[in-house]
Amino acid sequence: MSSFVHLHVHSAYSLRESTLRIEDMIHDAVEYEMPAIALTDTNAMYAAIPFYQAATKANLRPILGAQLYVSIADEGEKSPQTREQWRHALDPIVVLARNMDGYRALTRLVSLAKSRGHLSYITFRELAAASTDCVCLVGGGESTLLRQFADTNEERAQRLLSQYANAVPSGQLFADVQDHQMPIERGGLPGLIKSARALDIPIVATNDVHYRHREDAELHQAYAGLEFEDASVRWPNDAFYLARPDEMEARFVRLPEAVENTLQVAEMCRLELPLHQVRMPTYTTKDGRATEDVLRNAAVAGAKQRFGALNEQVLKRLTYELDVICEMGFADYFLVVADFIRFAHQNGISTGPGRGSAAGSLVAYALRITDVDPVANGLLFERFLNPARVSLPDIDTDFEYERRGEVISYVVSKYGRDKVAQIGTFGTLAARAAVRDAGRMLQLDGRLVDKMAKMIPGMPGTRLKTAKEEVRGFAEMLASDANAKRLYDTACDIEGLPHHTSVHAAGVVISPDSLADWVPLEPGAENIPVTQFAMADVEALGLVKMDFLGLKTLTLMDDCLRSVRERTGETIDWRRVPDDDPTTYEMLTRAETGGVFQLDSPGMKRVLKQLRPTDMDDIVAVISLNRPGPMENIPTFVDAKHGRAPIRYPHPDLEPILRDTYGVIVYQEQIMHIASLMAGFTLGQADLLRRAVSKKKREVLDEERERFLSGCLKNGYDEKAANDVYDLIVRFADYGFNRSHAAAYAVLAYRTAYLRAHYLPDFLAALMTMSMASPDKIKTYTQDARRHQIAVRPPSVSLSGRGYSVDPDGAIRTGLLAIRNVGEGAVESILEARSEKAFSSLRDFLRRVNSRVVNRKATDSLLAAGAFDEFFPQNSTSHAKVQMLEEALRLADEDRQFAGLGLVLSEHREASRTTEQKGQEVLYIRYSSRGDDEKQALKRVQQVLQSSPGDVPVALYDGATRRTRLLGAKWQVTLSPDLMTMLEDIVGIGNVKVSLKKSTT
Repeated sequence: MSSFVHLHVHSAYSLRESTLRIEDMIHDAVEYEMPAIALTDTNAMYAAIPFYQAATKANLRPILGAQLYVSIADEGEKSPQTREQWRHALDPIVVLARNMDGYRALTRLVSLAKSRGHLSYITFRELAAASTDCVCLVGGGESTLLRQFADTNEERAQRLLSQYANAVPSGQLFADVQDHQMPIERGGLPGLIKSARALDIPIVATNDVHYRHREDAELHQAYAGLEFEDASVRWPNDAFYLARPDEMEARFVRLPEAVENTLQVAEMCRLELPLHQVRMPTYTTKDGRATEDVLRNAAVAGAKQRFGALNEQVLKRLTYELDVICEMGFADYFLVVADFIRFAHQNGISTGPGRGSAAGSLVAYALRITDVDPVANGLLFERFLNPARVSLPDIDTDFEYERRGEVISYVVSKYGRDKVAQIGTFGTLAARAAVRDAGRMLQLDGRLVDKMAKMIPGMPGTRLKTAKEEVRGFAEMLASDANAKRLYDTACDIEGLPHHTSVHAAGVVISPDSLADWVPLEPGAENIPVTQFAMADVEALGLVKMDFLGLKTLTLMDDCLRSVRERTGETIDWRRVPDDDPTTYEMLTRAETGGVFQLDSPGMKRVLKQLRPTDMDDIVAVISLNRPGPMENIPTFVDAKHGRAPIRYPHPDLEPILRDTYGVIVYQEQIMHIASLMAGFTLGQADLLRRAVSKKKREVLDEERERFLSGCLKNGYDEKAANDVYDLIVRFADYGFNRSHAAAYAVLAYRTAYLRAHYLPDFLAALMTMSMASPDKIKTYTQDARRHQIAVRPPSVSLSGRGYSVDPDGAIRTGLLAIRNVGEGAVESILEARSEKAFSSLRDFLRRVNSRVVNRKATDSLLAAGAFDEFFPQNSTSHAKVQMLEEALRLADEDRQFAGLGLVLSEHREASRTTEQKGQEVLYIRYSSRGDDEKQALKRVQQVLQSSPGDVPVALYDGATRRTRLLGAKWQVTLSPDLMTMLEDIVGIGNVKVSLKKSTT
């Protein structure tokens, strides 16, 4: 066994700081015969669970830790202002978990550090509160502590070391001594070692590992240099690798205790994570009743609402499911899911009818978690929750795309911000990205980099090695061009490295207690934290994840239903819509399925034309069959359905199971039924068989064949028939589709098809609204509309909404957001102004909208799109329209200048103000000094003013010069409706205004 253990190791999950892969780290530690190894990524524990599992599997003790930064600024000291100042105000420290309490302390510290943003750090107070079950290493690398010793600032350095000694329990604080042949180490280590010994702080030797081998130094520095400008300063030589134990012993030959103490630290750290122990979220009942009782009562009540009086079949199955759920400890889970589904329904947020195997649960149907009757559809509970296969339940839920966040926010508020988080995920360097990064690292000609990147197929999962072997000309390019070979080799070295963190599209985790005790967290959007662990790692800890999926089809349906309701007054209730509507099936037979959920691809349309579906079972089958593998059975299925070929069953006894699919095994549930019928398996055992044979492992296949044959023989089947059927099961185990999932999605397919068949203008308008960012789709749906004699009209500032809509006569009206250069702010301004009153002219439009968001670029785009056409004479030329827009812009600008005097629009009723108000008012009249007509109009204005003498001052606003002139006392008037009308007759409506403020010249 080695006499040295690495305690300061950065994996590639110290993002961009390291190129060391977890598997390489474990492999080398085993090869070096180390008893343990630590993982200490920077401010993160992203790889903690994969590292722990890999090390344990290799009989290597995993030590979980992190490199954190402690704020060493004195209290009251001014906060650092620059990055360099921050670098000196934060001191790196390695924290290692000794046990489960230490692990919880570590995850809390990492979460605290991340909560402070980019410059993540913890305080001495936080370190002291969490260090009881941790080991801490201080003074390593380019730490502030070591720098202070190197700068002979020993007094301050000793004070800092004493702060650490006061914060960390005796015997658990070590001085981290490193030898990377750096000046700071030569200058600082003597002082650090001397002071540590004076304070009875043991020393321990580490290497600040950032790559695997010494020869990887150049690659690492170039890779890190893409992110860190000071990479060459931080890692100036080739010493930051996973050194062999004998190399470390040689480096510290004069400090043998430093090497020996690595074993002591490893002995102190004996963490055992309780993996795969379920930590179910807790549902709190109002009256303190047991959640099992609450679930049973809710399920029975819900089933009665669904079915009326419960027959023996339903009651028996419901009781069985409830018994299994409660015995497995999942009552809280079902109540939690039912609770947020209920919230969605109560707040008008659409949910899907189900997804995955959960649709096979009668309890889920009774609680309205799903909307597919599993009894009527022949769906199996055991496919979802199998008492013979203990695993976490997995109910994935579809929500209306634009309101999914409201449901997550509700869950956070209901169960506590400390107990709910979205699940993190990692972006890794795919082949193309690796080539482009490698090109930047090597500073190669961009044309070569671009050429190689474009040669790599864009399919997900494509590897560089695959491209080299399969892409024509790729290998030849590497053989003939040395730079291409360098680029390829470097890209291979970094391919697959974690590149950045992200948030899982749907995953949310809910914990019964504080999540930060189990998973390190970091800030997320809308103040909802994000786990540093990926989904598989969260589940390995026994935490329950739920998928909150945003489904755009639900948004499409909501928009369509809203349009139908507003246009016709009709409210569609899906509970009252028949599932055998002839018009809908006739449309499906014609394969007119543009926009229909799951059925609008070219392949699906071909199958629909061949199959000519007549019921929901056909839709379920189409969804299940049109995939690689099962599609080879489509001709058999179609010919049998239409009587062109006889239905053949693998065994006569299987007719009841395979009748609906014309002798073809389509669903996984059919495999389970076959095993139950012929071999006498319980449905739970049948599910285990299905899962086992799908893995195609020879020893497993032979084992399961023996069990299946044994059961068949006991039930009177001959060996040949049993073997033939088993071979069929093996063949279809991979291809068989989950009927529960297909049945649930068939509901959405049918509902969208029904909307298309009966409300095509509204359906296409909703579809086009959803596709506004895709010109190709808009073109396709426009052509679709015109094929059905539905006009698609241009946008109108007077009639259009944000998205596409349907006019009273059934034509589709283009939405304002569909116009290029017209953004959300501009549309909001237009709709807000229009809600006050209709636009009377182009000038009126331009005057009333916000010109900062409805700017010249937007108005030009509105003009080009035809959105102003109602303001122009018929048959106006494009040139004439541009001229009219120019004039309207000029006049509207004058209008805004006039309105900018702090005025309110004068209406006749304003003439009846109180005497007190009148004493403060000024009458403004707008005119233009340009042209003889305007001058004549001004003379008429003067005559009107003289006809109504009074005490209200009058001011003239010249639109040409934008100047205001207050007239003398002899022109003061008495406000009256007649006066206002006479003035507006001369200068026009909108050009007479009354100010509530005194005027100044």
